[in-house]
Amino acid sequence: MRLWFLVTVLLAALIAMPVGVEARAKPSVTVTRVVPLTVKGSGFHAGERVRVVVRVPQVHRKTVTAGRRGRFLVIFRVATAKCTTIEVVATGNRGSRATATVPPTCGS
Repeated sequence: MRLWFLVTVLLAALIAMPVGVEARAKPSVTVTRVVPLTVKGSGFHAGERVRVVVRVPQVHRKTVTAGRRGRFLVIFRVATAKCTTIEVVATGNRGSRATATVPPTCGS
């Protein structure tokens, strides 16, 4: 009976343990606004320095630091034409990498 209780408590403790770093979300970037060009990143390591490069078609770069939850928000004050593809590459100094492409929004 005592062994059963010990096993039950151990299993409950294992189930309740917080998930480790392995369960960290895969890094991703999203363009949330086009004017001003706003890029949101998540899934990076906490405190990771992230170099964000956008091509619109000119190349613009900024370096930001991910917060304690691995997120960042960066604003580029650049002119974007309607029929331009926006490419974003975010590379962290701890190996995280994410890309995104926003297709052109040309009117008919």
